[in-house]
Amino acid sequence: MVPEKLKPQVREEIQHMLDLGIIRPSNSDMVSPLVVVLKGPGGRDGVRLAVDYSYVNSYTRSDPFPVPDIEGIMNRIGRAELMSSFDATQGYFQTPIRQGDEYLTAFV
Repeated sequence: MVPEKLKPQVREEIQHMLDLGIIRPSNSDMVSPLVVVLKGPGGRDGVRLAVDYSYVNSYTRSDPFPVPDIEGIMNRIGRAELMSSFDATQGYFQTPIRQGDEYLTAFV
């Protein structure tokens, strides 16, 4: 539940994401609750919207592929002459959703 005091900021952030095409209106039967997190001390930097996918996650399969450890990564790139580092702005919006599973990401 969004606190009344934060509703204008939440509406603004949702409209911004709609305008950018990050989200779209939905009438999904599966919805998860919106979680509002204050950015910066006392929320001075606005709000960040997150979604609590606990229920959806309880039905997902585990990914058996292990996350590589830093030592293994360093051993593989240790002799490299060139390395690149990238930081995608709002990287969590860069993750694609498998076609047909979009309904699982609906929030209210």
